[in-house]
Amino acid sequence: MTYSLYIAILLLVGMAGGKIASKVGLPTVSGYILSGLILGPSVLNLITGEVYNNLGFVNELALGMLALSVGTELHYEMFKKFGKNLMTISIGNAVFTIIIGTLLTWWMGMEIQYALILGTLALTVSPSGVVEVIKENRAKGEMTQNVLGLVAFDNLLAILSFGMMVSFVQSLGGDGASGITLVGSVLLDIFLGVLLGAVSGLFVSYFIRKKTTNENLLVFILAAILFNTGIASMFGLSPVLVNIVTGIAITNLTSRKILVASVLDRIELPVFVIFLTLAGAHIDLSVIGRVGLAGLAYILARSIGKYVGSLFFSQFTSLDKKIRPYIGFGLFPQAGIAIGLATIAERSIPNVSGVITGVILAGAVFFEIAGPIIAEKAFKAAGETHHSRPEERPKKTK
Repeated sequence: MTYSLYIAILLLVGMAGGKIASKVGLPTVSGYILSGLILGPSVLNLITGEVYNNLGFVNELALGMLALSVGTELHYEMFKKFGKNLMTISIGNAVFTIIIGTLLTWWMGMEIQYALILGTLALTVSPSGVVEVIKENRAKGEMTQNVLGLVAFDNLLAILSFGMMVSFVQSLGGDGASGITLVGSVLLDIFLGVLLGAVSGLFVSYFIRKKTTNENLLVFILAAILFNTGIASMFGLSPVLVNIVTGIAITNLTSRKILVASVLDRIELPVFVIFLTLAGAHIDLSVIGRVGLAGLAYILARSIGKYVGSLFFSQFTSLDKKIRPYIGFGLFPQAGIAIGLATIAERSIPNVSGVITGVILAGAVFFEIAGPIIAEKAFKAAGETHHSRPEERPKKTK
């Protein structure tokens, strides 16, 4: 079967799944993922691991678009308004999640060095799961703004913490010198990633200021995303970090977040249908049995960490009290970033034998499918979706 045919199947089956999910009251993103699950190794095995890997460029483009979009939310004015709140919740939540993630997985039999890595990976949030739910429900308001900011903050913190934790784990293995060297290497990689993202942001901002047509601007934005991703992959940098920084640079240099969003909207749907359906096809339900209680412990630890951590530390912010109980639920989706970092960890730490990736994939079964559903209910409960906002509810006729 040709790859053109695979893409056609992913588009059509994914769209059908999204429509069915919408009809039964589920987020369309869950429909895409469940459709992929049926196409993948757990059911039909039509989309094999080889097909998934060979369509990796779609994942790279989609993750780049999402990371850039999330970055555009971090405007200077938003920092002035919510910056202190974001820092308080994100850092506090990160410490709490790492601690509980490490302790629970270690308690369930995971070796301490692997438990430390899993606790750190629990910080990551899936931009696709959050952004697509927000767009589908036309969510807006204080919670929506803060959740988008936290997606960026949590992933940036996760990338930084992950590098540090890997170096620490390596030092536990008696390789202290290489661990210290890796700390410096991690800091250098972060600096280079920020520099590359800033340069790309300057590049795109130049054409926005020149009032380039939307058609041409789309070409420049896509070129920047793919350039960021390609260079980052070549030099071992984080494509997510680079593209988030590009989005931050664009929104602060031009204040044209809405323009960037409208330009990307032109190609967004087909790209994300393929990306999310592929994500579902990558889920292998048999992994749950292989990792056993460690997988369940990870799911429980991340759920508690995100919810309780966000709820507790939001008490030290100026956030409206009515949205504080729902912030953590908005951060439940998790998938690609965690899987990518888990793969890096297994290459960096000897004798892992796939255990870290196995636990993360088991978590993905839950957080990819249930995460968007939980997030959608949280936005509705906070009164920020188009159906739940008082001004947009249908008026009763007498």
